[in-house]
Amino acid sequence: MFKTKAELEKTVVSNLRGGKGDLDRFDIFTEEEMLGKARVCAILSLPPGASIGEHPHGPDAEIYFILTGTLRVTDDGVTRDVSVGDAVYTGGGKIHGVENVSDKEASMLAVVIN
Repeated sequence: MFKTKAELEKTVVSNLRGGKGDLDRFDIFTEEEMLGKARVCAILSLPPGASIGEHPHGPDAEIYFILTGTLRVTDDGVTRDVSVGDAVYTGGGKIHGVENVSDKEASMLAVVIN
């Protein structure tokens, strides 16, 4: 299955998981298209100051892969700044959240695995 960038549907999401501000979500593939193997496969674009509130993953898991900019991620109580090419995995009931504390927009690929 192929999809062009123009085919990705954009949704504006406010205060995701109790986070701050609005972010843009571009769904790449739906859960049905992924045959239930993953629940989310999307690009999330966070403007400065936007965040995704801390939330747990278990029994599912989530992967963040940073595409642009720098994001501050808290994963299982550890906070780090992550940049282009960095990845974060959260599962097994661990808690994570992300915030754009920079002055530029940042984006990441988010995949929630069932």
